[in-house]
Amino acid sequence: LCEHPNFEATFKPTLDKGEVEILGKATQGVAKLDKATTNFKEALDGAEIILLVVPSFGHSLFAESFAPYLHDGQLVVLMPGNAGSLEVAKLLKEKGVKKRITIAETATLPYGCRLIEPAKVMVYVNAKLNPTGVLPARNTGEVIDRLKELYPSTTPATNIIEAAINNPNPVTHPIATLLNVGRIEYSKGEFYLYREGITPSVVKVYDAVDDERRALCRKLGIKFYECPPGLPKEDCEIRMGIFFGAGSLYEAGVKMKGPSTTMDRYVTEDVPYGLVFMESLGSMIGVTTSTISSIITLFSIINGEDYRAKGRTVEKLGIAGLTIQQLNDILNEWSL
Repeated sequence: LCEHPNFEATFKPTLDKGEVEILGKATQGVAKLDKATTNFKEALDGAEIILLVVPSFGHSLFAESFAPYLHDGQLVVLMPGNAGSLEVAKLLKEKGVKKRITIAETATLPYGCRLIEPAKVMVYVNAKLNPTGVLPARNTGEVIDRLKELYPSTTPATNIIEAAINNPNPVTHPIATLLNVGRIEYSKGEFYLYREGITPSVVKVYDAVDDERRALCRKLGIKFYECPPGLPKEDCEIRMGIFFGAGSLYEAGVKMKGPSTTMDRYVTEDVPYGLVFMESLGSMIGVTTSTISSIITLFSIINGEDYRAKGRTVEKLGIAGLTIQQLNDILNEWSL
């Protein structure tokens, strides 16, 4: 387990103990770590699979740090990705990395959890289905087989963009935060988004954004994941149930407190790295995303941030101006 040196202070209990206590809906007990470090060279030595489990705004920071220590045959997996695979791929090329590396990204985390104390986590729910795109997509089969050994919920996506667009967080989090902003600020932190913030009117906006995501997928010829038949209404409405199954709301959602401010990662990650990416991609391929655009604009005003300038755009990912065929060719055949 490797943390960036910038965050060593909060990682110190895990560094000192060399273990993580796990509670809840996973294998309960104390996980003894083979190594806990802030040294990327140590961490990557001998590693076959590198799981990059950080918010999207940390992808480039971590990739810059581990790039010099990559070896042939390693697999880097962003969990989740929000199209960060393309950002990491571009960065590795710019750094002159010449290794045989495969990159993949998931649509969501393999678990819903919270850090409840230093070196102690509570797992509320496990993914039943986790679409995973691979860069290059021609390697999908072999990569999925490897990841299924770690996480049986791993499911092949057409490519990394299919995984990115189907991440439910950029829908669930920003919309409910925006439409409950008065309640969040008034409560001074006593707010549970999944328990009290997803009402019928909020779900109407979810549906409008889903229409735009669905249109993106249709134009790109990739799959949009719908609520499966038989999924309870409340689990479908919060979108979590699509990948975590029945009971997601009561097993996980109602227990997760927050956000307490609009500067939470529900906004600072999901707007610039989720919604901005979809808006930018839609503009490139001719799909209107007016509801998504309105959310970006309003949060840019509320937080005093230009999320379009700050966010993950097709220009920053190095795919601006491509036709759909050209984009698919890159996604299928990419290499360093």
